[in-house]
Amino acid sequence: MKIGRLKKGRDSKRTPPSLRALVHASELYTGAGFRKTEGRHVSESDMGRIEDGALLYSGRTVGGVEIPDRIEWVGRTTDIPAKYARVPALNLNHKHAVTAGFVDCHTHLVFAGDRSEEFALRCGGLSYEEIAKRGGGIQTTVNATRKASARELLALAEARVLEALRFGIRTLEIKSGYGLTLEAEIKQLEVAKKLRKKFPHVRFSLTFLGAHAIPAGRERDAYVREICEKMLPEVARRKLADACDIFVDRGYFTVDDALRIFKSARSLGLSVKVHADELANTESASFAAAQGAWSADHLLAISEKGIRALAASDTVAVLLPATAFYLKAAHAPARKLIEAGARVALSTDFNPGTSMTLNLPLVMTIGALYLGMTRAEILCAVTYNAARALRLHQDQGTLEPGLEARFTVLPFARFEESYYRFGW
Repeated sequence: MKIGRLKKGRDSKRTPPSLRALVHASELYTGAGFRKTEGRHVSESDMGRIEDGALLYSGRTVGGVEIPDRIEWVGRTTDIPAKYARVPALNLNHKHAVTAGFVDCHTHLVFAGDRSEEFALRCGGLSYEEIAKRGGGIQTTVNATRKASARELLALAEARVLEALRFGIRTLEIKSGYGLTLEAEIKQLEVAKKLRKKFPHVRFSLTFLGAHAIPAGRERDAYVREICEKMLPEVARRKLADACDIFVDRGYFTVDDALRIFKSARSLGLSVKVHADELANTESASFAAAQGAWSADHLLAISEKGIRALAASDTVAVLLPATAFYLKAAHAPARKLIEAGARVALSTDFNPGTSMTLNLPLVMTIGALYLGMTRAEILCAVTYNAARALRLHQDQGTLEPGLEARFTVLPFARFEESYYRFGW
């Protein structure tokens, strides 16, 4: 791709020097219709496809580096207003499609250790729950993460963010949950917070997930009390999280546990999310909707009641099909959720035990093949609805003037190539 300049025009003197442009995109998707429908029942017409697309945006300087700031104008390259005639432009030569930046709204990015041996055991016939009973599973990663220094965790996390960027991800949610002690949970979140300075062009949303599992040797009730009375207040005091999540499922935490934790979280100004109905139906999706949670995630075992509850609520259904693929489990009922009117997002669930991938386009492939999602539903699921699952949709998720200039330039001429080209 070559850097070029737009032709000079009469009003060029008024052009702010910080403006930049992408021109001659093979196709540009504004996604403006997703915003109008609020992410429900989306169709092809909502994608806002523009052939020979152009995007003008302002920049801002952070640490001596200029990064995209706000979208100024979107349209066809031939329709760029004369006042922008001297804006420095990157010519995409009709070889690259442009979309709103992909949003990975559910990851466990900060951890140490390796669980490839457990993967081999699962492939040999052991279930995830059987491995956990042997002392493996989450506890393996907890032990490694507790032992790792903050510097080691940061180095691992930085490499993972760079990998995510290569897959078009521009916004990342990061959960704690591999510490399960006050000190270790704080360490994870402080590492995640440092990524904001290292990558100012990436938007990070941080989530406290102390209730990811019950630590070895602890009673559930006592641990829930510690979360409420010690962990959450310290997380809030240090301003380390935007939301609080909890794994409500068979063998983990109950709805009653979640009520106690959410009461404490909300009193401290944190929003809530739920790992819901993954291993078994606990009506935790219905609970998430009733609680006004930002999202209910997984949903492999969601009931008809849960589907109706999400469809009638503002809680986003975050589906993680790479996890079901990894576990050889039945997928979440995406079509039922979509047709009922629920907002559906897709995410990687990047974690060392059940979804060791940051390849969001691969997740999109699974969504297309096994969840039956359409092109429009997939694009909405990794942009607007994923941003909505983090309550960032007021500023991003579509390419419209005034919004954050978070965009993805794909290495392909068509958007659907990003998930047609399986595993790139």
